[in-house]
Amino acid sequence: AGKNLIRECPHSDKHPLIEEMTVSPDPESDGVLILDPHLGPKWRLVSTRDPTIVYLPKSVDKVTILDKTDEVLGCHLMSIEFKDGESPIDGKKKHISCFASDELLQGLVRVHHGDERLKASSGGRGGGRGRGGRGRGRGGGRGGRGGERGGKRR
Repeated sequence: AGKNLIRECPHSDKHPLIEEMTVSPDPESDGVLILDPHLGPKWRLVSTRDPTIVYLPKSVDKVTILDKTDEVLGCHLMSIEFKDGESPIDGKKKHISCFASDELLQGLVRVHHGDERLKASSGGRGGGRGRGGRGRGRGGGRGGRGGERGGKRR
């Protein structure tokens, strides 16, 4: 659990829940980028139409979506607060951003495309099937079978 990527948001981009979290159009699909509703400490933006994740810098402490929107793009502005002494933006603790046009912030993010991530995570131990080759061993069974306590039956 947790490794599967949802390829597309079930809501339309005009749905009120999506609109209130929209911070940028997604330049690589017809969708939009929204702030991941799971919140920090690993702040990220996710695309509604593509398995793309935009990771904000680790120095970001808090992200708040503002009610104010960009007049041209119609997406919400973000208030970004950095951890003490870790601001990459001239030492300022707080930064207001329209992500779509903020070249400074765009230069600080890491973008991962879902297809790349899925290819990178395949393989590994056990191939992800069943119990991964582990035997039953002793003591790993379901308790309460017949009430016996060790030893042979006579």
